[in-house]
Amino acid sequence: MKQRSDPDLTPLPRWRQHRAALVAWWRRSKNQRQRALKDLRKAGRRGLTLAISVVGAILVAYGAWSVYAPAGWIIAGCLLWAVQWNYGDERGSG
Repeated sequence: MKQRSDPDLTPLPRWRQHRAALVAWWRRSKNQRQRALKDLRKAGRRGLTLAISVVGAILVAYGAWSVYAPAGWIIAGCLLWAVQWNYGDERGSG
């Protein structure tokens, strides 16, 4: 007498086992991926803000330098110091 095999008990092919493992990992790592994307966006915004601040400081310093050269160097130093002080240590904020 031939026994019927239950289709639920037959093992999946290797490629389907591998795919099932990848899908399970993808679902488990959802929070990690969302956190990484949030951190990337935060770093991008911070970098863009810093770049805009530095470009603004350079333009102001160039304007002062075109009027009187030593004043341009002093203004550049003060503005870059202010930008560095503003973006230096964020442990105390938020």
